[in-house]
Amino acid sequence: MKVKANFIYLIIIVFLVALLIIGHQINKKSSASKKNEISNIVNQLKTRNNQLAKIQKNLFKDGKNLNDIISKKGITFENIFKDKKLDGLNNFSYSKYSTKDILFNGNRGAIGTAYIDFYNDDKNLLIATYDGIFAFTNINNLENFVKINSNINSIIKYDKFYFHEQYGIKDIHIDNNKLYVSYIGERKDNCYDLKIIFSEFNEKFLDFNLFYQTLNCVDKNNNHGFWAHQGAGGRIVNLDSSNLLFTTGDFRNRPLSQDIKSDFGKILKINIQNKNSEVVSLGHRNPQGLYYSKKFDFILSTEHGPKGGDEININNKPFLKVKNFGWPISSYGKHYAKNYSDKILKEAPLNKSHKKFGFEEPIKYFDPSIGISQTISLNEADTEFLIGAMGNEIADQDLGLHYIKLNENRDKVIEHDYFLLNERVRDMVVSKDKKLIIIFLESTSSISVLKKNS
Repeated sequence: MKVKANFIYLIIIVFLVALLIIGHQINKKSSASKKNEISNIVNQLKTRNNQLAKIQKNLFKDGKNLNDIISKKGITFENIFKDKKLDGLNNFSYSKYSTKDILFNGNRGAIGTAYIDFYNDDKNLLIATYDGIFAFTNINNLENFVKINSNINSIIKYDKFYFHEQYGIKDIHIDNNKLYVSYIGERKDNCYDLKIIFSEFNEKFLDFNLFYQTLNCVDKNNNHGFWAHQGAGGRIVNLDSSNLLFTTGDFRNRPLSQDIKSDFGKILKINIQNKNSEVVSLGHRNPQGLYYSKKFDFILSTEHGPKGGDEININNKPFLKVKNFGWPISSYGKHYAKNYSDKILKEAPLNKSHKKFGFEEPIKYFDPSIGISQTISLNEADTEFLIGAMGNEIADQDLGLHYIKLNENRDKVIEHDYFLLNERVRDMVVSKDKKLIIIFLESTSSISVLKKNS
């Protein structure tokens, strides 16, 4: 009977996933004349996602997991192409591997969402899906990932984490044989925070414990509203052997970004030993890309603006004083809605200058927005960077990679280029020698490999 039930579940899942893929392909070919058709497809996909979520929820009650029915032991990727030339990045070859084994996503434009990191001197790769499935592989065998059991279900118990597109894991980071995982947590009913859990890293079992949580939570019932996507942040990088850097968003409760006593809308420094945090910079909306240059002592961060106004920010000598990057007093973007109250507009005027109001100017902003995501350094001088773009509009230079080159003072962009992948770039990691870049592409639930040609 159990085998029969599992078989039925599997057929349902395959059918639903197929609908998701078909809907995505139709969406990619959209035009103005197909707006109504696209709207219907989007609503259908939302319904299918809700159906998958209900199946997962019912399975949880029986101690089962939808992912395990698809594949209990691993995540399988299929090679789509190898060593293709990427126009514009001529010194890199481009390969791609796709999977149908990742079921949940962090955006309606995505098939499956996951985060990645190197370990074992860049010989191995860890993947963590949006809903908390962990798997690893050797870098030379990207077709077959082996799942790692964990206790994450006993740590994270609220339903939305596992099957709602606005919640879930926000980053993973491996350092000194420890795995750090950030995610949106439910502190209490209708009140959400950002947490980091950690485990000694091994390939058999991950025993997570709480490492850090924001000082308080954001209530869904506040004057500015609530949107979990805008509280995402969650990026983790090393500052030094004793401290981590961690980004947080404001969950759309905009005034929190200017409140020095709040953890939200900030870049934080967290001490690994005592778990104490301090604000490095404030006035951030939703920073999802983060890089720290130990050699030249600067932070490069990327963050989502509202309608327009995605930013690249540089913080040189970031620990001399706490710097303010202006949100929501200043932004080159605009509010999504036009009917906000005078109180909200006074608290979030979105002035079209930062410097005039005493804030740090971005070194570059994008209007229209590109759905900006992670950033990686391409050279030892830390003057060249790749920056991911999500979004859904090719005309806006979404769905690809942005290359920037900084001047010698690392305070100005002197070159910028765009490379279309036709995929939402969710996460990127680069090897220590800068010769290998791994990218997670969530539009088709794929891993991409860029290899530098010698």
